[in-house]
Amino acid sequence: MALATEEIQVLELLAKEWDYSGPPGIMDISDIVASLSQAPSDTLEAIKSLFEQGLVDMNSLKTASFLTPEGYEAAEESRK
Repeated sequence: MALATEEIQVLELLAKEWDYSGPPGIMDISDIVASLSQAPSDTLEAIKSLFEQGLVDMNSLKTASFLTPEGYEAAEESRK
């Protein structure tokens, strides 16, 4: 599965949070949008796509996103 650049940036950001704060690397979606230098709509679309692929999950209110173990593995692959 080939990931879009925007998706890779989201995965890498959440993986960095995972590394610093521990699993699952949870961040508010607004913080994810603010941290990346891409259009907010692109970031939100990337999160949605990653969620559909099972690489990220969201809290019940859909205000925060975090990596699944598969998402962390995908981020590790992209960082090589």
